[in-house]
Amino acid sequence: MKKKELPTVEDKKTLGRKYNEKGLKVSRVCRLLQISRTSFYPRKKLVVDKLSLARSVGRPIPGFSCGINNCIVDDSVIETLLHEVCEKYPFYGYKKITHILRRSHGLQINAKKVYRLAKKLALLLPYVKHVKQGHLAIARNINFVNELWEIDIKYVKALNGQFIMLTDIIDVYSRKLVGREITRTATTEDAKTAVKRALIDNNVTLNIILRSDNGPQFTSIKFEEFCKINNIYHELIPTSSPNYNAHIESFHSLLSKECISWNEIRNFTHGYMLIDEYIKFYNEERIRGSLNYLSPNEFIKKSMI
Repeated sequence: MKKKELPTVEDKKTLGRKYNEKGLKVSRVCRLLQISRTSFYPRKKLVVDKLSLARSVGRPIPGFSCGINNCIVDDSVIETLLHEVCEKYPFYGYKKITHILRRSHGLQINAKKVYRLAKKLALLLPYVKHVKQGHLAIARNINFVNELWEIDIKYVKALNGQFIMLTDIIDVYSRKLVGREITRTATTEDAKTAVKRALIDNNVTLNIILRSDNGPQFTSIKFEEFCKINNIYHELIPTSSPNYNAHIESFHSLLSKECISWNEIRNFTHGYMLIDEYIKFYNEERIRGSLNYLSPNEFIKKSMI
């Protein structure tokens, strides 16, 4: 004998609608047939208007740009100019080409249009994926001063809107801030300057490990070349793993709590003075529980005995 087939969900819905037409409540019908009330009603199919969909993509491409005295310049003319500029400067990207078209030919054109036309004419430079420099950070047992340094950048905003960029370097063993650069910018050159001063001030020439996050200042080719020249083993922490850089993160947290939040920093000069004073206090006077309640400088002196 053949087994009796169980009714499908669609069969139950059809049967439920028949019961509903005879006067039974929807809630009672769904409960009896054991189907969801939200799926009882037939779904309406969405009718998509292709013409309205095409219009919703964006405004139509005008096919021209404006030049000197707001005169119309056709795209075919712009394509000819693009060929000329790319032949003269084959190593320029579309943003620099846009600047040349504006400056030399008086075109009122944005970089998006230049990109679109250059792509159409196959004039774009091949995309080169940036490869991060440095080695991947690993867990280490640190037993000496100037064995492992951590570097990071902190941004502080003054009341007048000026930004103060701190490029700080901390020694993991002694917790001493061995280097710092307080500037208005946060570039690779600022990071290199901070490391240079730290090497000179602490009389370090080799066998130093420098750990950083994946910021563009530290993953650049220039910074990695600088590290190789100065015998620095540069390592990068894994992405989204600030605990690998915990010591410098801890210092920046203390700086925020004990210096920045207690003072209204008026401008760059005022902030420079306050932060510089706090760093001196931190190295010379501020005691730390992890250093047996000694300051970093006191801990170094005691460890050298």
